[in-house]
Amino acid sequence: MDVQRYISSGIIESYVVGLLPAQEAREVEQAISLYPEVKAAVEACRQDMERYVQLHAVTPPKGIRKRLMEVIDKEDSAEGETLLPEELREPVPEEDAPSKGFKLSIPRERIWQYALVLAVVLLIISLVMNVRYADRYKAAEQQYEELVATHNKVTADQESIQSKLQHTERELVLMKDPAFKWIKLSGNSKHAGQFATICWNPQSKEVYLLAQTLPEPAADQQYQLWAMVNGKPVDAGVFEMGPQRTALQKMKDLAASQIFFITLEKKGGNTNPTPDQVFVSGKVNG
Repeated sequence: MDVQRYISSGIIESYVVGLLPAQEAREVEQAISLYPEVKAAVEACRQDMERYVQLHAVTPPKGIRKRLMEVIDKEDSAEGETLLPEELREPVPEEDAPSKGFKLSIPRERIWQYALVLAVVLLIISLVMNVRYADRYKAAEQQYEELVATHNKVTADQESIQSKLQHTERELVLMKDPAFKWIKLSGNSKHAGQFATICWNPQSKEVYLLAQTLPEPAADQQYQLWAMVNGKPVDAGVFEMGPQRTALQKMKDLAASQIFFITLEKKGGNTNPTPDQVFVSGKVNG
């Protein structure tokens, strides 16, 4: 049992003022015997209500105790009947009613004071329960938002994994397809040790690039792939680095090429390659 949540549910206040059904009251009593925290909460609630009632207590009229004792002692006699308040007497025919007798009554202002005390007690119980239910609602709402955020993250992760799986399956298909040529592009003397790979199908004109060891460019720069066709450079598109460097990236379609090479250009690419910015290159065999 979550003891703190049980205590904050408002059931303790209802038990103390006697508003619970018998079954729920027995459950509270069982909880009192099992959990010291529940027992302490019940005692604290009782003391709070007793202090409040004592604070607003109204002193009964003088002589009321003596009169009540007389009624109890003579309750079975005709005289005792006349000592009872009028609203508690046995109904008698109008002609048999005594002409005179003692009438015990509570002043109207006292009745309103009693009613006010009861109303205030009920109001306090209502406010306590409202505050606690509001806290529970806020906690449930926060938990719901956390679940929604977790669900969204799991969904995004699944979509990312699915995309990577599809991409990997596509790469396996390309590797098994004999129509694709694999061309390794190696760095020149200025960029020795750097390389990239081109996967090209002359029949379908599809071109894919694997960046591999190319260094990360500046924020305002981007690598661009070129194909040398009959002595003229042809733009094959720019590509991304970062996480994409280890995956095959689709480039522009090419029907022919004798040489592939990569240059570092401004962001978005250039219409013509920058000669002193060639990083890697490779010839197409066959």
